[in-house]
Amino acid sequence: MCRSHHRYLLSTRWRLSLLLWLVTTGSLWGGDRLVVEVRETGGWSRPVYPCTLQLDRPATARRPQFRLLDEQARPVVLQVDAQPQGKRVRWWLAFSVTLAPFQRRVFSLEVGPAVRPGPRRERGHAVKATDTRLQVINAPYLTWSIPRRVGPFLQSLEFGGHEHLRGPTARLELKDRGGRSYQLGGPQAKRWRLVRKGPLAVTLAGDSSVTPAGRDAVASHVELDFPVSRSWVRLDWSLDDANDEIAEASLVVDLNLDPPRSGVPTLADFGAGTWVYARLAAGQAALLESGTRGGAPRWRVLQGREGNLRPLVVARPGGHEAAEGWTHLMDRTRCLALAVGQFGDEQADSIRTTAEGRVTVRRVFTKRSVTNRRPKRLRAWLHFVGFPPQQAAATSPRHMQTPPLVRIVP
Repeated sequence: MCRSHHRYLLSTRWRLSLLLWLVTTGSLWGGDRLVVEVRETGGWSRPVYPCTLQLDRPATARRPQFRLLDEQARPVVLQVDAQPQGKRVRWWLAFSVTLAPFQRRVFSLEVGPAVRPGPRRERGHAVKATDTRLQVINAPYLTWSIPRRVGPFLQSLEFGGHEHLRGPTARLELKDRGGRSYQLGGPQAKRWRLVRKGPLAVTLAGDSSVTPAGRDAVASHVELDFPVSRSWVRLDWSLDDANDEIAEASLVVDLNLDPPRSGVPTLADFGAGTWVYARLAAGQAALLESGTRGGAPRWRVLQGREGNLRPLVVARPGGHEAAEGWTHLMDRTRCLALAVGQFGDEQADSIRTTAEGRVTVRRVFTKRSVTNRRPKRLRAWLHFVGFPPQQAAATSPRHMQTPPLVRIVP
């Protein structure tokens, strides 16, 4: 072989290798190709389950485009929202995935200004805003109404031909170490910000603060997430409490249930270490509580007249079964399925239900030391369905508590 022909072959191989490298790295089209892992974590079958991936990237003059491909290189319907954060942008990517129990799926995400965008959903959630309220509408199925300012975050939910709420409700309340109480909201409260507003998902974010007497202000950040394929809202509430001033956080929801009457009580279920159900006559309540208190049972359910609750079911002495931390409260038309994230991980957690339709989630925070300032947070899912929930709900409360893991694989 002559020397010139040998140089030609080397040059051709080098060009082919460079082309292959450009294609596999995404540099050919001026972007990146990322590997996205979606892993089912709860042991559930999940048909068309809503997922979210967040990417933090430097702000650029040209807006990047996104395309998500499944294992067969088929484009996935994707919603992309930008949340500017100074010199960086947080990108919210919403999509749906079908998963078998404990299944792991791997997707390819193309990102770059020259990327051909993936398909988008045409119908789904739409947002309507006025001076006094926001509405998340998925016509003709449901309409959420949210007061415009941070505070009680649900005014109304029209779903299944029924009103499910006695709003304004879903109040967020705090209690400091001195026993003083505070409620988020008021005429001077800030407005909710729209972080996502597409057909697949709507997310609202809001900030507020309280100032314990003689102390520094404690800031609250609240996010409300409404996925299109479910009649639920997920609450994420975090506190910036560097001096450990806040002792308790509570969520209070008033449901539009029919009053209990003779032979037709209000019904309640609890996810404790086992499934517990109760019937509540007028003036009665039921309570699931759990926590890390030394020597106390891991969980127990109490029931009875207001002010005189008595044990109904108690965990085995010395047992280690943790309460799941969810409830159903229902009449013969409407039902709320409410679940609490990381139930029982703090000093005390509880879910209280009343025959008249009030649900109260209360979290008592373990005291933080100077060297242990782990975040104070309350996450809850409120899923509104018809009666009975076994027929009307597409998911169980545990389904919400154990969402798929979505991440970029290094």
